[in-house]
Amino acid sequence: MTNLEYNNELKQKYTHFSRDLNEKFINIHPIQRGGILTKEAYKALVAYGDGYSLCDNCLKGRIDKIENPPVADFLNDMAKFLNIDNIMPTAAARESKKIAMEVLSNKYPNRKTVIVDSLAHYTTYLAIETNNLKVKEVTNSGYPEYDLNLEQYRDIIKEVLEEEDELPLLVVLTHVDYKYGNYNNPELVGKICNEFDIPFLLNTAYSSGILPIDCKQSDVDFIACSGHKSMSASGPIGLLGFKKEFFDDVMVHSKIQGNITNKSFPNKICTFNGCPPVYGAPLITLMASFPEIVRRTQNKYVQEESEKANYVIEKIQEIPDIQVLGKLPKIHPLTNVETKAFNKVADSHPRRGFFLRDEFKERGIIGMLPGISTEIKFNTYGLSWSQVEHFADSILDIAKKYNII
Repeated sequence: MTNLEYNNELKQKYTHFSRDLNEKFINIHPIQRGGILTKEAYKALVAYGDGYSLCDNCLKGRIDKIENPPVADFLNDMAKFLNIDNIMPTAAARESKKIAMEVLSNKYPNRKTVIVDSLAHYTTYLAIETNNLKVKEVTNSGYPEYDLNLEQYRDIIKEVLEEEDELPLLVVLTHVDYKYGNYNNPELVGKICNEFDIPFLLNTAYSSGILPIDCKQSDVDFIACSGHKSMSASGPIGLLGFKKEFFDDVMVHSKIQGNITNKSFPNKICTFNGCPPVYGAPLITLMASFPEIVRRTQNKYVQEESEKANYVIEKIQEIPDIQVLGKLPKIHPLTNVETKAFNKVADSHPRRGFFLRDEFKERGIIGMLPGISTEIKFNTYGLSWSQVEHFADSILDIAKKYNII
């Protein structure tokens, strides 16, 4: 007998979820824009929402070998798209980073330091910590641009070599960071890593699926991608891309055998605990959105999305005490704006910092963090020009309402 009673209160609490905000509102949430599902992905989600639905026609005991739907073809096509030798799905980009570090720790047990940019996501640090490694950071220029000094990677590599008499285990570069949306060109870092023969991981959680990426051109050994942040997938799903020279290190087949049953699982990959846990909705929505991902990363569409973000920035810079953080002009549309003017309003407003979110919602815009008026982060990716113009006008309208301009 269960300890929890089935009743109407329980049913009311859990069986009436709905989320039609995207139809009624403009969503400018900085994390969600790149993950908005395509209509094809919505259709696939309904068909494959059940757990393990992708495994209906699994004939080889491995998700990456499924041919119907064409998972195997998709992974090959995604590898071509990113121009890297191999792709495997993971639970998320953070899992991809963790796996890469684990694999390299086994391959190079004497190497203990990972070099990261100082704008790296917290999950990069946790991946380092979980693998019992050490971290060294590349500095940035600080307020307001936070521009990374990519040449410093070379200096820190030499520093580690001198201090530890070993090369660093791995170099990590955040392609586009989560805080300011700064784009970092990976080619210089890849070249530096190539000089020292150090593996290079490019974290593209916010960029693959939004910006074009060529791993071979940038000497990338490992790439971490996020389907739910940047590739219009329901998630959670990531991708780990890796060069062929690391294939045997990543794709480690099980060798264990039961002492009584003699059970063995030679087809299963230990690194992914058999199969990565994306057996239904995550992977099928990523696959369904893939043609659109290929289309929208063509140069003309990338340029237009950058223009939208820069249009908003140009419009709002007439507001006093507004400072756009990060490098300008924007390449990636994730934007962070310091809003001292709105923060002054919040000091005396009965709703405090929540007033700003209220004002946007009244104008049909959602995605602002509740209670925050010191900085606002937004992302215009995928919005129509009329929606972008309405968003920019709304910021100005709110500033006028409170006599800021």
